[in-house]
Amino acid sequence: MIRFVRSAFIYSVVGVSLALQLFAESYAQTQSVATVEPELRNPTVVVTGSRKEQAKAFVQEIAPQGWQGAARGVPRWKSPICVGVIGPQVQQGKFIADTISVRAEAVGLETGEPGCSTNLLVIATARPQELLMEMAERHRAVFGFAGDAKTDTSGSDDSLSEFVANDRPVRWRQVIETIGADGIPLDGDPRTGQGGIPTNLPIVRGDATRLRSNVSRQLSRVIIVIDTSQTAGLSLAQVSDYLAFVALADVDPDADLSGFPSILNLFSAQTDHVTEMSDWDKAYLASLYSAKLNAASGTMQYNEITARLADYELD
Repeated sequence: MIRFVRSAFIYSVVGVSLALQLFAESYAQTQSVATVEPELRNPTVVVTGSRKEQAKAFVQEIAPQGWQGAARGVPRWKSPICVGVIGPQVQQGKFIADTISVRAEAVGLETGEPGCSTNLLVIATARPQELLMEMAERHRAVFGFAGDAKTDTSGSDDSLSEFVANDRPVRWRQVIETIGADGIPLDGDPRTGQGGIPTNLPIVRGDATRLRSNVSRQLSRVIIVIDTSQTAGLSLAQVSDYLAFVALADVDPDADLSGFPSILNLFSAQTDHVTEMSDWDKAYLASLYSAKLNAASGTMQYNEITARLADYELD
Protein backbone atom coordinates (compact mmCIF):
# COMPACT_ATOMS: atom_id res chain seq x y z
CA MET A 1 0.00 0.00 0.00
CA ILE A 2 1.30 3.41 -0.93
CA ARG A 3 0.58 6.22 1.50
CA PHE A 4 0.87 9.96 1.55
CA VAL A 5 1.72 10.47 5.20
CA ARG A 6 2.36 13.37 7.54
CA SER A 7 5.87 14.59 6.97
CA ALA A 8 7.87 17.78 7.22
CA PHE A 9 9.97 16.62 4.28
CA ILE A 10 10.21 18.69 1.13
CA TYR A 11 11.70 16.98 -1.90
CA SER A 12 12.95 18.75 -4.98
CA VAL A 13 14.98 17.44 -7.87
CA VAL A 14 16.86 20.72 -7.87
CA GLY A 15 15.60 22.70 -4.91
CA VAL A 16 12.60 24.66 -3.73
CA SER A 17 12.64 28.40 -3.10
CA LEU A 18 13.49 29.30 0.47
CA ALA A 19 10.20 31.09 1.10
CA LEU A 20 8.10 28.12 0.00
CA GLN A 21 10.39 25.74 1.84
CA LEU A 22 10.00 27.56 5.14
CA PHE A 23 6.24 27.75 4.63
CA ALA A 24 5.94 24.06 3.80
CA GLU A 25 7.99 22.99 6.81
CA SER A 26 5.64 24.85 9.13
CA TYR A 27 2.50 23.67 7.38
CA ALA A 28 3.48 20.02 7.06
CA GLN A 29 2.85 19.47 10.75
CA THR A 30 -0.91 19.81 10.14
CA GLN A 31 -1.15 17.22 7.37
CA SER A 32 -3.38 14.18 7.83
CA VAL A 33 -2.96 10.72 6.41
CA ALA A 34 -4.50 9.82 3.03
CA THR A 35 -4.04 6.48 1.35
CA VAL A 36 -3.38 5.69 -2.28
CA GLU A 37 -4.32 2.16 -3.24
CA PRO A 38 -2.96 0.41 -6.35
CA GLU A 39 -5.40 -0.38 -9.13
CA LEU A 40 -3.98 -2.66 -11.82
CA ARG A 41 -6.91 -3.04 -14.16
CA ASN A 42 -6.70 -2.59 -17.90
CA PRO A 43 -9.17 -0.28 -19.67
CA THR A 44 -11.75 -1.70 -22.08
CA VAL A 45 -11.96 1.29 -24.43
CA VAL A 46 -12.65 0.97 -28.14
CA VAL A 47 -11.75 4.04 -30.20
CA THR A 48 -13.89 4.34 -33.35
CA GLY A 49 -13.88 6.63 -36.38
CA SER A 50 -11.19 7.59 -38.86
CA ARG A 51 -7.74 8.42 -37.52
CA LYS A 52 -8.17 12.11 -38.40
CA GLU A 53 -11.57 12.24 -36.69
CA GLN A 54 -10.16 10.49 -33.62
CA ALA A 55 -7.22 12.86 -33.40
CA LYS A 56 -9.47 15.90 -33.76
CA ALA A 57 -11.82 14.68 -31.05
CA PHE A 58 -8.92 13.94 -28.70
CA VAL A 59 -7.34 17.37 -29.19
CA GLN A 60 -10.63 19.25 -28.89
CA GLU A 61 -11.35 17.63 -25.52
CA ILE A 62 -7.92 18.48 -24.11
CA ALA A 63 -7.84 22.08 -25.40
CA PRO A 64 -9.24 24.54 -22.84
CA GLN A 65 -12.61 26.08 -23.62
CA GLY A 66 -12.47 29.27 -25.65
CA TRP A 67 -9.36 28.42 -27.68
CA GLN A 68 -11.18 28.18 -31.01
CA GLY A 69 -10.54 31.22 -33.12
CA ALA A 70 -8.27 32.70 -30.46
CA ALA A 71 -5.28 34.68 -31.65
CA ARG A 72 -3.23 33.63 -28.66
CA GLY A 73 -0.91 30.71 -29.08
CA VAL A 74 -0.82 27.39 -27.26
CA PRO A 75 1.49 27.62 -24.23
CA ARG A 76 4.19 25.09 -23.51
CA TRP A 77 7.53 24.86 -21.77
CA LYS A 78 10.69 26.04 -23.47
CA SER A 79 12.99 26.64 -20.51
CA PRO A 80 14.38 23.75 -18.43
CA ILE A 81 11.91 22.32 -15.92
CA CYS A 82 12.85 22.33 -12.24
CA VAL A 83 10.47 20.10 -10.24
CA GLY A 84 9.75 20.55 -6.55
CA VAL A 85 7.44 18.32 -4.47
CA ILE A 86 6.06 19.24 -1.06
CA GLY A 87 4.21 16.90 1.28
CA PRO A 88 4.87 13.19 0.63
CA GLN A 89 7.52 10.94 2.11
CA VAL A 90 10.98 11.04 0.56
CA GLN A 91 10.60 8.14 -1.83
CA GLN A 92 7.12 9.18 -2.92
CA GLY A 93 8.26 12.72 -3.61
CA LYS A 94 11.24 11.41 -5.55
CA PHE A 95 8.99 9.13 -7.61
CA ILE A 96 6.65 12.00 -8.54
CA ALA A 97 9.52 14.31 -9.48
CA ASP A 98 11.32 11.63 -11.45
CA THR A 99 8.16 10.68 -13.36
CA ILE A 100 7.51 14.27 -14.40
CA SER A 101 11.16 14.74 -15.37
CA VAL A 102 11.22 11.56 -17.47
CA ARG A 103 8.03 12.59 -19.32
CA ALA A 104 9.48 16.06 -19.89
CA GLU A 105 12.72 14.68 -21.30
CA ALA A 106 10.73 12.36 -23.59
CA VAL A 107 9.34 15.40 -25.44
CA GLY A 108 12.73 17.06 -25.70
CA LEU A 109 12.71 19.30 -22.64
CA GLU A 110 15.66 19.77 -20.34
CA THR A 111 15.42 19.33 -16.59
CA GLY A 112 17.22 21.70 -14.27
CA GLU A 113 20.56 21.07 -12.63
CA PRO A 114 20.80 20.72 -8.84
CA GLY A 115 20.34 24.09 -7.19
CA CYS A 116 18.14 25.65 -9.86
CA SER A 117 15.01 27.60 -8.95
CA THR A 118 11.81 25.54 -8.85
CA ASN A 119 9.33 26.47 -11.57
CA LEU A 120 7.07 23.39 -11.36
CA LEU A 121 5.79 22.88 -7.84
CA VAL A 122 3.66 19.89 -6.76
CA ILE A 123 1.95 20.01 -3.37
CA ALA A 124 0.26 16.96 -1.79
CA THR A 125 -2.07 17.75 1.10
CA ALA A 126 -5.33 16.59 2.63
CA ARG A 127 -6.26 20.22 3.34
CA PRO A 128 -5.70 22.08 0.08
CA GLN A 129 -8.01 25.04 0.74
CA GLU A 130 -6.31 25.83 4.04
CA LEU A 131 -2.84 25.55 2.56
CA LEU A 132 -3.62 27.59 -0.56
CA MET A 133 -5.30 30.36 1.39
CA GLU A 134 -2.17 30.76 3.47
CA MET A 135 0.11 30.56 0.44
CA ALA A 136 -1.98 33.14 -1.43
CA GLU A 137 -1.66 35.48 1.53
CA ARG A 138 2.07 35.02 2.06
CA HIS A 139 3.35 34.30 -1.46
CA ARG A 140 0.73 35.73 -3.83
CA ALA A 141 3.24 36.54 -6.55
CA VAL A 142 3.98 32.82 -6.97
CA PHE A 143 0.52 32.37 -8.51
CA GLY A 144 0.71 35.31 -10.91
CA PHE A 145 -1.72 38.16 -10.53
CA ALA A 146 -4.16 40.25 -12.53
CA GLY A 147 -2.55 43.27 -14.14
CA ASP A 148 0.83 41.67 -14.72
CA ALA A 149 1.48 42.73 -18.30
CA LYS A 150 3.58 39.75 -19.23
CA THR A 151 1.61 36.87 -17.74
CA ASP A 152 -1.74 35.18 -17.70
CA THR A 153 -3.01 32.16 -15.84
CA SER A 154 -4.71 30.11 -18.53
CA GLY A 155 -5.20 26.38 -18.12
CA SER A 156 -7.08 26.66 -14.84
CA ASP A 157 -9.33 29.13 -13.08
CA ASP A 158 -8.10 32.63 -13.90
CA SER A 159 -9.30 33.92 -10.54
CA LEU A 160 -6.98 33.04 -7.67
CA SER A 161 -9.92 32.87 -5.27
CA GLU A 162 -11.65 30.34 -7.53
CA PHE A 163 -8.45 28.33 -7.77
CA VAL A 164 -8.18 28.22 -3.97
CA ALA A 165 -11.83 27.23 -3.54
CA ASN A 166 -11.71 24.55 -6.24
CA ASP A 167 -12.47 21.07 -4.91
CA ARG A 168 -10.99 18.89 -7.67
CA PRO A 169 -8.73 15.98 -6.68
CA VAL A 170 -5.96 17.72 -8.64
CA ARG A 171 -5.96 21.41 -9.49
CA TRP A 172 -3.29 23.39 -11.30
CA ARG A 173 -2.44 26.97 -12.09
CA GLN A 174 -0.21 27.98 -14.97
CA VAL A 175 1.60 31.28 -15.17
CA ILE A 176 2.24 32.02 -18.84
CA GLU A 177 4.55 34.61 -20.36
CA THR A 178 4.22 36.16 -23.79
CA ILE A 179 7.74 36.22 -25.23
CA GLY A 180 8.98 38.51 -27.98
CA ALA A 181 11.25 37.55 -30.86
CA ASP A 182 14.30 38.55 -28.81
CA GLY A 183 13.39 36.12 -26.05
CA ILE A 184 12.38 38.82 -23.56
CA PRO A 185 8.90 38.96 -21.98
CA LEU A 186 6.78 41.69 -23.55
CA ASP A 187 6.76 43.83 -20.42
CA GLY A 188 10.52 43.85 -20.81
CA ASP A 189 13.37 43.57 -18.42
CA PRO A 190 14.75 47.09 -18.85
CA ARG A 191 17.90 48.29 -17.19
CA THR A 192 19.38 51.78 -17.10
CA GLY A 193 22.60 52.14 -19.06
CA GLN A 194 25.05 54.98 -19.43
CA GLY A 195 23.52 58.44 -19.47
CA GLY A 196 20.28 57.08 -18.04
CA ILE A 197 19.32 55.45 -21.33
CA PRO A 198 17.20 52.28 -20.85
CA THR A 199 18.76 49.09 -22.19
CA ASN A 200 17.51 45.56 -22.76
CA LEU A 201 14.09 46.79 -23.81
CA PRO A 202 11.70 44.22 -25.31
CA ILE A 203 11.52 44.14 -29.08
CA VAL A 204 8.45 43.16 -31.07
CA ARG A 205 9.53 42.81 -34.66
CA GLY A 206 7.22 43.78 -37.48
CA ASP A 207 7.78 40.56 -39.40
CA ALA A 208 4.70 38.62 -38.36
CA THR A 209 2.73 37.01 -41.17
CA ARG A 210 -0.59 35.24 -41.55
CA LEU A 211 1.24 31.98 -40.86
CA ARG A 212 3.82 33.05 -38.29
CA SER A 213 3.65 35.18 -35.15
CA ASN A 214 6.52 37.24 -33.79
CA VAL A 215 5.61 36.30 -30.21
CA SER A 216 5.02 33.02 -28.42
CA ARG A 217 3.36 31.96 -25.17
CA GLN A 218 5.54 29.97 -22.82
CA LEU A 219 4.93 28.37 -19.45
CA SER A 220 6.82 30.28 -16.80
CA ARG A 221 5.76 28.28 -13.75
CA VAL A 222 3.08 25.78 -12.78
CA ILE A 223 1.64 25.00 -9.36
CA ILE A 224 -0.20 21.68 -8.98
CA VAL A 225 -2.08 20.71 -5.82
CA ILE A 226 -3.18 17.15 -5.00
CA ASP A 227 -6.05 16.67 -2.56
CA THR A 228 -4.90 13.40 -1.02
CA SER A 229 -8.29 12.86 0.62
CA GLN A 230 -9.61 12.15 -2.90
CA THR A 231 -6.90 9.84 -4.25
CA ALA A 232 -7.82 6.59 -2.48
CA GLY A 233 -7.85 3.63 -4.89
CA LEU A 234 -5.24 5.10 -7.24
CA SER A 235 -1.60 4.10 -7.48
CA LEU A 236 1.24 6.56 -7.11
CA ALA A 237 2.30 5.73 -10.68
CA GLN A 238 -1.12 6.69 -12.05
CA VAL A 239 -1.28 9.93 -10.10
CA SER A 240 2.30 10.83 -11.09
CA ASP A 241 1.59 10.38 -14.79
CA TYR A 242 -1.57 12.47 -14.48
CA LEU A 243 0.51 15.20 -12.84
CA ALA A 244 3.08 14.96 -15.61
CA PHE A 245 0.47 15.47 -18.33
CA VAL A 246 -1.17 18.53 -16.76
CA ALA A 247 2.28 19.94 -15.95
CA LEU A 248 3.40 19.78 -19.58
CA ALA A 249 0.23 20.78 -21.46
CA ASP A 250 -2.60 23.29 -21.31
CA VAL A 251 -5.48 21.00 -20.34
CA ASP A 252 -9.19 21.62 -19.90
CA PRO A 253 -9.94 20.44 -16.32
CA ASP A 254 -13.32 19.17 -17.58
CA ALA A 255 -11.89 17.19 -20.51
CA ASP A 256 -14.00 14.09 -21.21
CA LEU A 257 -11.82 11.47 -22.87
CA SER A 258 -14.01 8.52 -21.97
CA GLY A 259 -13.85 7.39 -25.60
CA PHE A 260 -10.07 7.05 -25.40
CA PRO A 261 -7.52 5.28 -23.20
CA SER A 262 -6.04 8.31 -21.42
CA ILE A 263 -4.49 9.12 -18.07
CA LEU A 264 -6.75 12.20 -18.06
CA ASN A 265 -9.66 9.85 -17.29
CA LEU A 266 -8.06 9.04 -13.93
CA PHE A 267 -10.66 10.89 -11.86
CA SER A 268 -13.64 10.14 -14.09
CA ALA A 269 -16.52 7.90 -13.07
CA GLN A 270 -15.50 5.09 -15.43
CA THR A 271 -14.47 1.94 -13.59
CA ASP A 272 -11.37 1.08 -15.62
CA HIS A 273 -8.39 3.41 -15.78
CA VAL A 274 -5.07 3.12 -17.55
CA THR A 275 -2.16 2.38 -15.24
CA GLU A 276 0.14 4.92 -16.90
CA MET A 277 0.14 7.42 -19.76
CA SER A 278 -1.35 5.75 -22.80
CA ASP A 279 0.11 5.87 -26.31
CA TRP A 280 -2.51 8.52 -27.09
CA ASP A 281 -1.29 10.67 -24.21
CA LYS A 282 2.37 10.35 -25.16
CA ALA A 283 1.62 11.01 -28.83
CA TYR A 284 -0.33 14.15 -27.93
CA LEU A 285 2.56 15.54 -25.87
CA ALA A 286 5.03 14.67 -28.61
CA SER A 287 2.81 16.43 -31.16
CA LEU A 288 2.45 19.48 -28.90
CA TYR A 289 6.20 19.87 -28.47
CA SER A 290 7.03 19.28 -32.13
CA ALA A 291 4.44 21.78 -33.42
CA LYS A 292 5.53 25.30 -34.33
CA LEU A 293 5.78 27.49 -31.25
CA ASN A 294 5.25 30.71 -33.22
CA ALA A 295 2.21 29.81 -35.31
CA ALA A 296 -0.03 32.79 -36.03
CA SER A 297 -2.85 31.56 -33.77
CA GLY A 298 -3.89 28.91 -31.30
CA THR A 299 -6.22 27.49 -33.93
CA MET A 300 -3.32 26.93 -36.32
CA GLN A 301 -1.25 25.32 -33.58
CA TYR A 302 -4.02 22.94 -32.54
CA ASN A 303 -4.62 22.05 -36.19
CA GLU A 304 -0.95 21.16 -36.51
CA ILE A 305 -1.05 19.14 -33.30
CA THR A 306 -4.10 17.28 -34.64
CA ALA A 307 -2.38 16.52 -37.95
CA ARG A 308 0.74 15.23 -36.19
CA LEU A 309 -1.32 13.12 -33.79
CA ALA A 310 -3.22 11.58 -36.70
CA ASP A 311 0.06 10.32 -38.14
CA TYR A 312 0.71 8.06 -35.15
CA GLU A 313 -0.31 4.40 -35.21
CA LEU A 314 -2.52 4.25 -32.13
CA ASP A 315 -4.96 1.61 -30.89
